[in-house]
Amino acid sequence: MSGGDVDPRWEPLAGRLPDGAFEIGKDGAGLLVVGFDGSGPSRNALAYAAGLARRDNASLLVVFVESLNSASLWFFAGSPIVPDSAADLTEDLKDELRGSGVPWRFVSVRGGAARELETLASSYMADAIVVGRSRRSLFGSVAGALAKRARRTVLIVP
Repeated sequence: MSGGDVDPRWEPLAGRLPDGAFEIGKDGAGLLVVGFDGSGPSRNALAYAAGLARRDNASLLVVFVESLNSASLWFFAGSPIVPDSAADLTEDLKDELRGSGVPWRFVSVRGGAARELETLASSYMADAIVVGRSRRSLFGSVAGALAKRARRTVLIVP
């Protein structure tokens, strides 16, 4: 599932639940946020998350975060984007998730990866964030930052 279909699962829960209410859920995950940039570790994370979502009858929110490290991007901070590579990533996702039977949506944003993944997971009240392990040290990586600071389960896939 992708595109402009209106489905209440894809709206942040903050606007759907009465003030002070909480969600009485089910066993297992309902929504998983997956960091995806097309790299090998992110593909592993996507495959793991898709399998988990299929078994738990859950959905995936697949997120590409474009870093603001580039001087040419500094003035776009925080704005939603559709970069040239987002179209390529969407095609990759269609190939990766074809036949999985898992509902998914792709979101692309600019900012710090750990912060943006946690912000989206919080606004959608996701059950977990799934990311691939960096090839460099865990400390200083997106996975390490999420493991230290996230307020929900973080699954780091090798």
